[in-house]
Amino acid sequence: MSVTDHRVGELVRQRLDSLSPAERKLARALLASYPIAGLESVARFAERAGVSPPTVTRFITKLGFRGYPEFQENLRDEIQARLSSPLARYRDEPKPDSAIKTALDASAHNLTATLDLLSERDVKEAIELLADVRRRVMVLGGRVSAPLARYLVAQLHLLRPGIGLVDSERSAPAQQLIDMRRTDVLVLFDYRRYQPDTIECARVAAARGCDVILFTDQWLSPASAFARQVLVTSVETIGPFDSLVGAVAVVEALVAAVLGSLGARAEARMQSLERLRAGDVLGE
Repeated sequence: MSVTDHRVGELVRQRLDSLSPAERKLARALLASYPIAGLESVARFAERAGVSPPTVTRFITKLGFRGYPEFQENLRDEIQARLSSPLARYRDEPKPDSAIKTALDASAHNLTATLDLLSERDVKEAIELLADVRRRVMVLGGRVSAPLARYLVAQLHLLRPGIGLVDSERSAPAQQLIDMRRTDVLVLFDYRRYQPDTIECARVAAARGCDVILFTDQWLSPASAFARQVLVTSVETIGPFDSLVGAVAVVEALVAAVLGSLGARAEARMQSLERLRAGDVLGE
C-alpha cells in the first residue's frame, strides 16, 4: 500500500525503531498530542519536540510523505474520519442490494486488514503481560466496546487469577484505578468517537508506571499516547456503526495464546472451576 493508505499514527508506531533519537522525539511529541501537533507549522512542531526544523523534514520523508503539506493533508482527513458520526456515515454510504452478503464480505475484509494493521511486537508483548500471573490485570471498555471488555475478563478469569473489570457505568472510572501498582496491567478498548474517561484512565495508569494495552481503530485513540502496546483493528463496515469483528478475533487469539503460554497451570484452574460448577449443579 502507498503511504496515503496508512494512518499517520500507525506509520509512526511502525517505524519507531528506524528513527534517529531526534526523530523519535518528534514521534513521541506527535503521538502525545495526536494529531494536533502535526497540524502546527514546521517551526512550532520542531519546538514542541525540542529539535531543529530540518529534523522535521527528515522525519516526514522517513514516513514516506513527499512533504509537510501532504503529511498535514492526511492528518486533516483523519480528523474528519475521527469525528464522523454514525448518522453521517449512514447518510453518506450507498445502500447495498444484499445487506447480509455485503456485511459478511466486510467482516472478512476486516479480519484480513486487521492482520496487516497489528504490530507483531505489540501482540507478543501483550501476550507475555497477560500470561504473567504475578501481574494484576484490569480491563475497561467504552460505550460500544464494553461487551469486549467483559468477554476478555470472563475468558482470562478461566485461565489465571488477578483479573478485574473496571465498571464503565460509574461516573469516574479512573478513580477505580487508585490501587493499581507498577506491576499491574490496564487493558483498554477505545474506538472513535473516543471517550475522555477512557483516555483519562490510560493517563492515570501510565502515570503509576503500569503497562497499558490499548485496543483501538486505525485512527488511533488519543489514549495511544499513554499505551505501551497498541493493538489496531480494522473497523470498516457497510452501515453507520464501526465493526468490532476484528477486535473480537484479536481478543480470542490473545486468549488462545495466553492459554498456550500458561499450559498446565491454566488447565488446573479450569478443572477447579469445573468442579465448583459441578457442585453448584448437584446442589441445585
